[in-house]
Amino acid sequence: MFDFLVNFFGTIVTCLFIVYLILLALLQGKSKELSTANTFVSMADMPVLRPIPLSTANQKSLLNKILVFVFQVRRWRVEEAFIYQYKGKKYAVHAGFEFDGASIPKVLWGLLSPVGLLLIPGLIHDYGYRYNGIYSLDENNNPVWDETISTQSAWDELFKDIGNEVNNIPILNELAKLGLWLGGFKAWNVWRNKKEDRVPFKWTVNDEKQASHEPQNGPKYEPQQYVSEDNVVDIATTSEDNVSSEVFVSGTTKTTKIAYENSNQQKVLGSRNLDATDKQQVTYKMVCGDCGEIYGAKTAEIHRRKCPVCQEGKPSVNW
Repeated sequence: MFDFLVNFFGTIVTCLFIVYLILLALLQGKSKELSTANTFVSMADMPVLRPIPLSTANQKSLLNKILVFVFQVRRWRVEEAFIYQYKGKKYAVHAGFEFDGASIPKVLWGLLSPVGLLLIPGLIHDYGYRYNGIYSLDENNNPVWDETISTQSAWDELFKDIGNEVNNIPILNELAKLGLWLGGFKAWNVWRNKKEDRVPFKWTVNDEKQASHEPQNGPKYEPQQYVSEDNVVDIATTSEDNVSSEVFVSGTTKTTKIAYENSNQQKVLGSRNLDATDKQQVTYKMVCGDCGEIYGAKTAEIHRRKCPVCQEGKPSVNW
């Protein structure tokens, strides 16, 4: 029996290695074609995550360090509220939520990373498993608690559907859903037994006011809009000292006040169109703390904005 198992697994490993070599050979001739394909989710719409350190240091013994190294999985903290729109609903994961990516055994990480193709469906799925509910944005883009989905199978189905939309590999998502059906019940039961209360919604980890308590004061999500070349302006480089407070004024929320600086070192210099009829068109003058670039950004972008020059951020808009 032992010899049979050794031969069986040896055959599997050999076959996988041969398949890998074939795919590697095909990669050489298709590298340019692969790198130019468009993705469904743009980089600006990806979740902003911070890795949580692994606790190998200061363990009492070498054995403890080895156990942490082999079995502990990297966890990630959502730094800015993540919004994902699917079938007309805007699912919202609050800032500060921690998760470990898709639940993939470590021995398979060489084939499928837990923060690879299944990152976005895994994030929403982990949130749903923990709280058996999720925030969604209403017609005014305020976060409201949503318990429309309330069963393990329904969360697993949503995981598969979002995966199909994001990575467009149905067979991969079906296999991942099968894995959840086989092993997900343990995590589901653990969270149901804990009966953990949902956390008040926060747009960023440093928010003092939480949107679920005071939604009228929190920054509102605005769907990303395509910026055409006609709307991009050339902005002369000026210093922050030249900004007149009589022309550029602070917004009414924490992230729109003059001198607010996000985690990417992008600072608000104020707005001069707060009275715009369409609030989605309110824009702010920004300055990059790294290179000093002056540019314009929309209200909903400020908390996660990146410099268009040195950080590959979105193009500037009129301000």
